[in-house]
Amino acid sequence: MFALSYADPMHALVVGAGAVGQVFGYHLARSGAEVAFLVKPAHAAQCRRGLTLFCLNERGAPRRRFEDFAVLTSPDDARGTAFDQVYLAVPSTALRPGDWIAPLARATGDATVVFLPPNLDDRVLVSQAVSAERLVDGMIGFLSYWAPLPGESRFAEPGMAYWFPPLSPSPFSGATARVEAVVDALGRGGLPAVRRPDITRSLPFPNAILYAYLAALELANWSFATLRRGGRLGLASRAASEAMAIAAHTIGVSVPLRMRAAAWPLTIRAALRFAPWVVPLPLEPYVRVHFTKVGGQVRLGLHTYLDLGAKAGLDTAALAELTLALPAATSALR
Repeated sequence: MFALSYADPMHALVVGAGAVGQVFGYHLARSGAEVAFLVKPAHAAQCRRGLTLFCLNERGAPRRRFEDFAVLTSPDDARGTAFDQVYLAVPSTALRPGDWIAPLARATGDATVVFLPPNLDDRVLVSQAVSAERLVDGMIGFLSYWAPLPGESRFAEPGMAYWFPPLSPSPFSGATARVEAVVDALGRGGLPAVRRPDITRSLPFPNAILYAYLAALELANWSFATLRRGGRLGLASRAASEAMAIAAHTIGVSVPLRMRAAAWPLTIRAALRFAPWVVPLPLEPYVRVHFTKVGGQVRLGLHTYLDLGAKAGLDTAALAELTLALPAATSALR
């Protein structure tokens, strides 16, 4: 039986040392956990040199060095440590190639597996290798990026910059003891986190809206002003509504009214106009750089909606028009 205990230092394995993995790993280490990263062999040497982070919630975003961690390059490397928590901090596209999830699940024993990738069918893929009682579902509640962005001059050296929006802790759900252990470890390390009853019933809807409008924004050459003036704004709204209907059908719930309202063009216009004044980073360059890098994940998510919608006999006309207009892209995985 799993039980929460701090008799010994907690051992945490973070899969991926990119924009998400670095933030989780750093704050887990701040909580007193012994942290290891599992990365591709090509990234191991760079990771072992240590990480530089800048928290934009701190005045002046002071430089923080993170060096006290282990670096693994194969799931089998995890067998030497009794890990308590494993964080899958990789994009959806990294879950598909190769057979590494099942070996990792076996190598980490009864460790809690914190599941973060956002696409609609990702959980089914992971649950084929990880038993349901070990899974904790999570949602990333912060922005992070490789700094500096184009035109950004406040950092003396490159590093990972990140920001925790006010009143928006990262939510987690699953077996009570496991979720409480995750939320406690992250909270003690300074990463806002909260337990929720079942985020699997709400998580797909923000992503459905996000992916539709990201596609429209890319077609607007990543210009907020161009998208706000019209163009494909209406198409994106219809595509978002279709994607949410497909998500609702897939998980067996209704689309929440607040999510329907969030997809309206009027709502998005207001967000595009005012968000850059609220978010403490160059938002338009951030969106362009970050979501160009993970463009493969966005396209994979859009095609998943199309496939699931076709199987369910649901309308996908706007989704198809938007998706087919996008140029091909490959994601730069880490």
